[in-house]
Amino acid sequence: MPRTGVAGDGGAVTLPTSPPVLTDGVVTLRAHTDADVPGLLEVYRDPGTQRWTSLGPDSGESEAREWVGLARRRWAVGRPHVWAVEAACGDHPRYAGSIDLRRDPVPSVGYLLAPWARGRGLASRALRLAADWGFDVAGFAALHWTCRAGHVASWRVAHACGFRFEGVRTRALPAGDDLVDAWTAVLLPGTPVADRPPATTWWPHPVLDGDGVRLRPPTEADLDRHTEACNDPVARWWSATLPVPYTDDDARRWLRDHTLERSLGSGVGWVIADPDDDRYLGTLSVFGTDRPYTPTGGEVGYRAHPDARGRGAVSAALRRVVRHAFTPVADGGMGRHRLQLGAAADNTASRRVAERAGFRLWGRPRADGVPRHGERDRRRRGLVRPAGHRPAPAARRNCRGCPVACPPCGSCGCPVAVPSGWGRTGRTAAAGSAAAEPSSTTRRCGTPTAPAGCA
Repeated sequence: MPRTGVAGDGGAVTLPTSPPVLTDGVVTLRAHTDADVPGLLEVYRDPGTQRWTSLGPDSGESEAREWVGLARRRWAVGRPHVWAVEAACGDHPRYAGSIDLRRDPVPSVGYLLAPWARGRGLASRALRLAADWGFDVAGFAALHWTCRAGHVASWRVAHACGFRFEGVRTRALPAGDDLVDAWTAVLLPGTPVADRPPATTWWPHPVLDGDGVRLRPPTEADLDRHTEACNDPVARWWSATLPVPYTDDDARRWLRDHTLERSLGSGVGWVIADPDDDRYLGTLSVFGTDRPYTPTGGEVGYRAHPDARGRGAVSAALRRVVRHAFTPVADGGMGRHRLQLGAAADNTASRRVAERAGFRLWGRPRADGVPRHGERDRRRRGLVRPAGHRPAPAARRNCRGCPVACPPCGSCGCPVAVPSGWGRTGRTAAAGSAAAEPSSTTRRCGTPTAPAGCA
């Protein structure tokens, strides 16, 4: 007979004592049966399942049969609501995994998918069906999702269903005899889950070749050289946020968090690699792409390994990433209209990298940077994509490799449009910005009328 439960607003709801069948025509949620035992064994023995869950290699047929019986009994008390996930495999339906909604200690969801069923969007379909039932029938006030930090596949399922990421909880989940960090997210009732878009943009991570460098996603093979780069005295001098010493654990967190940052729409990071042997030469990232006050903006940061300095690799990488960032999303880019970067005023190497990529000085905030040796002034530089402009390919760049327009830098010697009134005031404008509009006269870069402080 039906059982009475408690809705999220405190009201009573009537719940079934056996799993209702839910389907979207591709995935079906149903009760577990003894016929699911072989499929459960396949899940238990999968190395991926063992890595990210508490299921160990010793889980066998007796544990699988016990789970089937436990799932049936739990429906009778409503703690939790458990379904088998079924989908087509060839011409026949097959057990594809399990999903459950839990009320205690907080309303939450968990799911497992068989290896054969992964990569087909089946887990997202199952989650949408279960979440809609939980909100509309069972009266759940929220659904919380938690997994071991780094479990990208599980987060991709929750992200696709509109879960909002809430943060990283330090050493919050058991893993054998240890504790590990946890990723957490939440979904609230409202629009049907099937109609909800992801809460954030998940940036793609393309490999970018050209200009004598290769930019690619980081891998475990990069960890040793990344640790060396971050422990370098020069890197520590200019970067106050680097842990001292920078440990192997720090490097593993850096690798783990790359995908998370892309999934939250906050930025994309690349390894600058040697195009011949794929060796790590440094890192470059576009970040701050989720800032609501600059929805098409972004900021750039870069760092070189000590043995890669002086080769021009970072400058070439920055030019290549600028072109990618300014390319429309529909064409595979990031659709940015403005990029900026900041460096200590006396960080000559960083300044030169920025200038070679066409960045223009627009400000010098006082005591804005905090290197390890105390507060310092910073120089802020920007680069704007003019309306309708597509960055030129490498072979067609203007002088000094600028992908948009030559800056009035005093060293290139090319004719540029200098807005009248600049004189020696030190005012600068990013290429294509409103300050560089028509009330200008063409003068030779480096004359006394060029902006003061333009390096």
